[in-house]
Amino acid sequence: MGIAVKVSKRTLNFSDTKTEMYVASADRGDVITTKKLSEYVAQNTGSRPAQVRMILSSVIDSMVGWMEEGHGVNLEGFGTFLPAVKSRSSVNKEEVGVRRIRISFSPCKELSAKARGIKYSIADEDAPSASGGTTGSDDTTGDSGDSGSGTGGNPL
Repeated sequence: MGIAVKVSKRTLNFSDTKTEMYVASADRGDVITTKKLSEYVAQNTGSRPAQVRMILSSVIDSMVGWMEEGHGVNLEGFGTFLPAVKSRSSVNKEEVGVRRIRISFSPCKELSAKARGIKYSIADEDAPSASGGTTGSDDTTGDSGDSGSGTGGNPL
């Protein structure tokens, strides 16, 4: 299995010519909930799902607390979360203002490398889903087969 990629024709408005081009985008599946993630982690670690949810909640609360103090949070093997500011620019210092606070995420090298190896399939133009099409990945191994993870499992 892998990520389904759909190719569609779009009008790009960033130029005066409003060029129509084909653009690839991920045909995403459902968003995995904390409950489902907790069940998966519990199954793989021998813990109870409620314990995993409690730990995840505590990790998130701790991360938010550190970021509220202006610290970044690095989860080894995953990446770094940093508090960031979207602001309004001005020639006058008094007119500069914060529009919103957000969290930026930078994946670590290991996670980026794993993401580059994720398999994908390009859906046929006429097909409503990604069941057919070309399969590939961004890695240079040339292996475009199924990762063997099965359906509904963790692709990594």
